[in-house]
Amino acid sequence: VAPRSAAAMRTSTELSAHSVDEPTTRSGRINSLVSVELEDKAEDEAPRRSPRLHHLDWLRSCMIFFAVFCHVWQTLHFPPQHAADDVVYTSEPTTSAAYYLRWVQLGRLVCIPLLFFVSGAALALGPYSAASSGRGIGPTFLKVGVLTLAGLALNGLIFLAGPRDERCSLEMAEKLHCKGPLMDFLIAPNAGSLFPILYQFWYTLFLLLFLAEDAPLYRELLSLSTGGEPSLPRLLLRWLAASALYVLAGLAPPALHLQDVLLLVAAEAAFLGCVCGSARAAAAGAGSAVRLWQYGAAAAAVLQFGVPRFQITTFDTNLVLYYHAFRQLMTLGFVVTLTRASAAPVASRAWPLVLFGLILLCPSTSFTLAGMITYPWFPKAADRLLWLGGSFVVPLALDRIGRTFAAAGTDLPLPASVGVGTLLLYFVHPLFIAVFARFPVLSSEPFLLTTTALVCCLA
Repeated sequence: VAPRSAAAMRTSTELSAHSVDEPTTRSGRINSLVSVELEDKAEDEAPRRSPRLHHLDWLRSCMIFFAVFCHVWQTLHFPPQHAADDVVYTSEPTTSAAYYLRWVQLGRLVCIPLLFFVSGAALALGPYSAASSGRGIGPTFLKVGVLTLAGLALNGLIFLAGPRDERCSLEMAEKLHCKGPLMDFLIAPNAGSLFPILYQFWYTLFLLLFLAEDAPLYRELLSLSTGGEPSLPRLLLRWLAASALYVLAGLAPPALHLQDVLLLVAAEAAFLGCVCGSARAAAAGAGSAVRLWQYGAAAAAVLQFGVPRFQITTFDTNLVLYYHAFRQLMTLGFVVTLTRASAAPVASRAWPLVLFGLILLCPSTSFTLAGMITYPWFPKAADRLLWLGGSFVVPLALDRIGRTFAAAGTDLPLPASVGVGTLLLYFVHPLFIAVFARFPVLSSEPFLLTTTALVCCLA
């Protein structure tokens, strides 16, 4: 029952009692009624905070742990270009390294996509929630920016403590006679002099970029979800800005084909139309349409970044364009969370059928570097579309599962120490790698080193 309805019921009941009460008690009861009304009014006027969705906390912490594990594994055992996942199926003795290759290959499908999806969802629960009236991203932007600068400074000090030969990995340190001021290996070998400083903070830099690019869109989606009229000039400006980025970056060396640039521009318009359609459907109470528009946005984003031939081999403008798929995931996470109260289940109503989609989109367990270990780019368009499809479907499915348990009140809150500990681990784990890699018992097992670093952060 709504607070005001409950107050009205209490008022009616107590007024009925007044008709039979003694006159000497009426004044006290009227004062009580006034007190109740004032309390209800205060409750109505108090800002309502969005409920915490605990599954988002769990997903973020789990993916941070996996991202750190990948960095540890990459430092201790430099990844090959290709590695067939066949040794684990034989009767011959198998080392843990063979399993690590499998886990890294499967985890790359969801790790970074989930982190951006959760970041977008957090905006819909915080600065751009209905309760906050869209107060903006200023504090969030400032906080992430300060932490990024501090982390880059720490990474810079670690890089300066190592040797100047970029070939000096942990495995090659003895062979190359590497010697630095404090270290004889690099955390990110064979990566030039810039990326070892950026390292894990490429993620926060892209996060800041996406926040700056899409802040007006978040405000527009919030307005649409609460019944506002669409601002066509604002949406057109957002599309033109994104299109200009695609054209300018696509024409810079290594240049994209013209048809690929046109696809990026056209699919951007389709994506914007779908997320706005979902927000408007939420305002109209069209439950199934809310979710169908979100499926349309995911499909547009998969085609937008799965078909173009980016030819990713290093950190260049094409990589920046390709990673804008994460911006779409972030926006999708925002609109899914913003409209969660209005979105009716669609695929989950026949959820066993989703299993076929997961099998279809499941990647090979054989490892292939495919450009960058962070997120691969495959030469064949079919492989790219299947991979990106999995990166969009899995977050949507996990979010639906999490919200189902949240609605039932059976989800478990993430302990605060774990949430803070994993964030701390993400920011300082290069320091733990630099120290713990010198201990043979830890350097031989990336999972053990990662877990030890996490325990230190939790403490």
